[in-house]
Amino acid sequence: MKFDLPQNIKFVLDTFNQNGHKAYIVGGCVRDLLCQKTPHDFDVTTSALPHETQNLFDKTIATGLSHGTVTIMIDGEPVEATTFRTESVYNDSRHPESVNFVSDVKDDLARRDFTVNAMCYNEHDGLIDLFGGADDINRKILRAVGNAEQRFTEDALRILRLFRFSATLKFTIEKDTFSAAIKCAPLLKNISAERIFTELKKAAQGDDVLVLSPLFKTRALSHFSLVKCEIEHIEKLPKNEDLRTFALLFLASDNLKNTLDSLKCSNAFKDYCLKLSHLVSSGISCNKIALKQALNIADFPTVLDALEYLNRVMNTDISNHKKLLDEIKNSDEPYKISHLDITGNDIAKLGFRGEQIGEKLGFLLNEVIKNPELNTKEKLLNLICN
Repeated sequence: MKFDLPQNIKFVLDTFNQNGHKAYIVGGCVRDLLCQKTPHDFDVTTSALPHETQNLFDKTIATGLSHGTVTIMIDGEPVEATTFRTESVYNDSRHPESVNFVSDVKDDLARRDFTVNAMCYNEHDGLIDLFGGADDINRKILRAVGNAEQRFTEDALRILRLFRFSATLKFTIEKDTFSAAIKCAPLLKNISAERIFTELKKAAQGDDVLVLSPLFKTRALSHFSLVKCEIEHIEKLPKNEDLRTFALLFLASDNLKNTLDSLKCSNAFKDYCLKLSHLVSSGISCNKIALKQALNIADFPTVLDALEYLNRVMNTDISNHKKLLDEIKNSDEPYKISHLDITGNDIAKLGFRGEQIGEKLGFLLNEVIKNPELNTKEKLLNLICN
């Protein structure tokens, strides 16, 4: 078996090997190549110690020296190289207390999570597959390396990664691995919100998102308000990362705002999700007034995402919605307060103050959304005065 590797990866492996060190590509990139997919990135594992890696290459970044990781910069592209290692006990369901650098790649592979991720390759030695990962790929099975319960107790994030891989690869989880994951699921409470969100976001892009349902049933993610299992419609949505992630959180959560806050999502993503939630919960009628009211709540892309959700998940015919939306966009019809031919200062000159000004602007916008021809300063002032 021979893989066609990118030139920068060949250069890194050759540099190690020509200087007396073993080096291989490892983990997810090998899995992807065996699945005939293009890897997003390539990780390298090597017998070289971190300081030896730094001495071999012109430009490196000390990414995680205590854990053996050095980032090598080749033509502006980063390549992570990590020394063969074993790990001591885990004290927080996530991080080992210490790592031990070793000389044999077999010891390094034995510490990894799943058989499909516990393979390495270089052109000289070919594929090293000690745990049947290639067979599991052919059978589309996810199986823990060694004792599954031990793997999940060591690092609880592996539980969520297991379900994420099942969703994105459409692989079945092996029986003992599944049982151990469900048993250890309460340990997910020890994992940072940011890590949980990253895995959920990746899982939402899968072709079989429904496989996450058993995990939600355990209530292991209840501290993020993720307790529902009604997620079977997500796969109908296009692979728009924000929309799919919204759909997963919206359908699995019993309180979307609490979920977004506890997962420490960015303010921009929170805003997107809460606006989208309002639009899909209330629906958007097929007329210009309703569409302009929606555009007053959210921007064009978010309204389009709401329509996509209504169409794919709730079976709403949106063909005419989109035509009307194009007409609004092309005709510059007003739908926001900033589009009014009048300002708060103009209203203040009439003697209104504070909240009254906002109320009057809201009233005028509502009238202009229904009748765009009213959007002249004179007509708007007349509406207020009369």
